[in-house]
Amino acid sequence: MRYRVLLILLIVACFIPGYVFAQQSVTGQINWVEGYISAFGTGTATPSGNRVKDQMAAMRVAEVMAQRALLETVKDVRIDSNTKVVNMILKEDVISSRIEGTIRGAQVVKRELKWENNVPVATVEMRVCMSNNVGGCNTGKSLISALDISHKNEPTIAPPERFDVPGGVPVKDAGTTKPKGIVYDSSKPVTGLILDLEGRFFERQLLPVVITVGEGNKHVTVYSVKTVKPKVIRNYGVVRYADNIEQAKKNSYIGNNAIIIPVSDITKENLILISPEGARLIKETTMHGNDYLSDAKVVISAN
Repeated sequence: MRYRVLLILLIVACFIPGYVFAQQSVTGQINWVEGYISAFGTGTATPSGNRVKDQMAAMRVAEVMAQRALLETVKDVRIDSNTKVVNMILKEDVISSRIEGTIRGAQVVKRELKWENNVPVATVEMRVCMSNNVGGCNTGKSLISALDISHKNEPTIAPPERFDVPGGVPVKDAGTTKPKGIVYDSSKPVTGLILDLEGRFFERQLLPVVITVGEGNKHVTVYSVKTVKPKVIRNYGVVRYADNIEQAKKNSYIGNNAIIIPVSDITKENLILISPEGARLIKETTMHGNDYLSDAKVVISAN
């Protein structure tokens, strides 16, 4: 595994006088709702009599430790139902190199320093965004840009056949009666999609797959990475997440008339299953140049 830059930083920190690694553990977290990965690192320095030098030394070590925590946390991000970031790092040297650069260019969002008996204790928080234009990112150094998932194939567990409305026939009585649980204003163009998990557990990932039941009771794919324009994936990703419906509605990216579709089930492969009626309405509301799916205007809500 290639992490030359981080390794060099660790070696430098060990051999430059005044550096001592803090004993506290480094921590990281994945914030799917805000769209970023963050990590904290803590560093100390052996007192040398020069407080400015000691402060700088402790802060540098804290940054190195935060980078290490970021790396470990990023590796745990799930790309799809079968793959984590670590799998791509181990498989492709170019991905490993890009991740290395992304971690090296991580944004420092907080620095703190306190003194304990003349010993400086520095804490640094660093952040890497899932994609550009979310989570406050505008540097181009996002996880998705490093992974280059805009050209990634669907997982093998995704149904190869894709859902379509047979002959373009609309849902029966869709103009006057919406299927149970589906909410939107049918008098205006739909601007996005909210998938309501209704409390079901779904393991969050960068590239979810939404399926439904087609002819012959066979599963067919409604939404996946192949639905979205590559440029959109590079800038916005494929999906956003919310902890509840109200939070999902406030996401400005999906507009003010998102269609809310209840999720019927989560398969054992972690695929999102919706009803055929919901799938048909999604297809109908993306016709006539209003393809919000190809622009990834999709939010998955926990409940």
